[in-house]
Amino acid sequence: MPRSQVVPRWPPELLPLLAFALVAGAYFVARYDGHWAESDSATMTQAIRSLVDTGHLDTGLTTAYSNGYGYQAVSALILAYTGLDPRVLQQLVYPLISALLVIPAWVLYRELTGSGRTAGLATLLLLLVPEYLFSISRSSHERLDRAFLFAAIWLLVRSIGQRQDPARFAIHLALTLVFAYSLVATNALFGMSFVLAMGTALAIAWIARRLVPTVRDAAADTGRLLGWTTAAAIVLTGMVILLVYPPILDSIRALSVIPGALADLVLNGGTSADPYASVGAAWVSTGAFLVLSAANFVLLGTSGLVWIRMGWGWLRGGTTPSIGTWMLWVLFAAFAFQGVAGIVSDRTGALQGNAQYRAFSVFATMAAPVVAYAIASRPRPRLRFVLAGVVAFAAAAAFVKATLDPLASNRWLFFTDAEVQGQLWVDAHNRASATWIGRDDRLAAAYLLMVGPPSYGNTWDDVVPATTTRVFLLSDPIRLQAQRQGTSLPAPTADVVYDNGSVTIVRTR
Repeated sequence: MPRSQVVPRWPPELLPLLAFALVAGAYFVARYDGHWAESDSATMTQAIRSLVDTGHLDTGLTTAYSNGYGYQAVSALILAYTGLDPRVLQQLVYPLISALLVIPAWVLYRELTGSGRTAGLATLLLLLVPEYLFSISRSSHERLDRAFLFAAIWLLVRSIGQRQDPARFAIHLALTLVFAYSLVATNALFGMSFVLAMGTALAIAWIARRLVPTVRDAAADTGRLLGWTTAAAIVLTGMVILLVYPPILDSIRALSVIPGALADLVLNGGTSADPYASVGAAWVSTGAFLVLSAANFVLLGTSGLVWIRMGWGWLRGGTTPSIGTWMLWVLFAAFAFQGVAGIVSDRTGALQGNAQYRAFSVFATMAAPVVAYAIASRPRPRLRFVLAGVVAFAAAAAFVKATLDPLASNRWLFFTDAEVQGQLWVDAHNRASATWIGRDDRLAAAYLLMVGPPSYGNTWDDVVPATTTRVFLLSDPIRLQAQRQGTSLPAPTADVVYDNGSVTIVRTR
């Protein structure tokens, strides 16, 4: 058949993966009939509104997002072409669009493992990680972060095979830097994480080139490329932070306190934060949390063992790794190092104490293909039915955990129209007043996403009410949540000033 008549064949693994990812996104939306909200999604919604209203990336408003502008810019473009409301885009459309991330993930994994089937298995394993599923389903910058990360690594690895063609090689490297810039511009912390990972991979390649003969060629080929790319990415990062979007400097200042806090913790016995203290209160039981997180532990443990075995085999003089396999191995190590650093960082209480949570979601993107590579290299046909059952259970657990389902979680995503109506009333009838709205930030996020920040100098109070707070919103979900957590509601003898059937607003004398 003439070359012009060759029709590219759609990889058979992609269609079921896209269908699974689409079901996951649809479930995220439909579980609460579109009535879901969480703090990061609400913050990004307000940042999108700020960009649309002002027409400037750096709006100078408190509603702007300080860590980057990429997500707001892309969202504003979609809104301009579709006429959608930001709330609709965030709550209903974006979780479905997330299914498209399957494509760059599969393409990257095929480049790393050299097999379409292994890439398909790796993509499926990634979709079974609750933290990853939550990060791409909610409406925050992490959706774009993953797309840019997959594309940048794919182009970087693929460029090594294009060195004989200077034009194609230059194009691949240029596009790698374009996606690296996009990642930094979308979220500076994730962008710097990628640059740091490349620098760590460069250090590993430099050491391995001198100590391990079996990986010398692969380490040399990737080392030179990583050196130039890392240097260029550092320059681009500095340009974004200092020239393009200076508000990112606020995030840099937040990072700058970590070394001092660690030094105080180690040398002076300073106060150590406990990022795991809230696990017991956030879930109906520790057992439920462990069951729903089983995929995380299996992925973490299995990938670590496979990674050690791969490295030990090369160290003992086994087979020479391919460029893709070698890059997978060093990037796994680089992102694993960041996970450990996140655990240490969270002990200082910096970055809201969730650095390891965010680092694990990124680490899973490299752990999944490591496990898939090991499974594919030793197929066990008799275990297919067992694996199908395991996948079904893991998918159900991922859906439950990613949506913070009330069956297992005490921290909820959903809200009701009646609750927002109550918030609208109290915001309209108060001036410079704080209103308590529950034991978490659920309703604060809901109002910010649906309406915007409170008006007339009003504020929302949550968790433990301040001593100066006199107005309290009590809804059926808040009552049920208090019952679940075994806590009492505040202001039991206050006067009722509003009641719409399921929401009561009271004021103390």
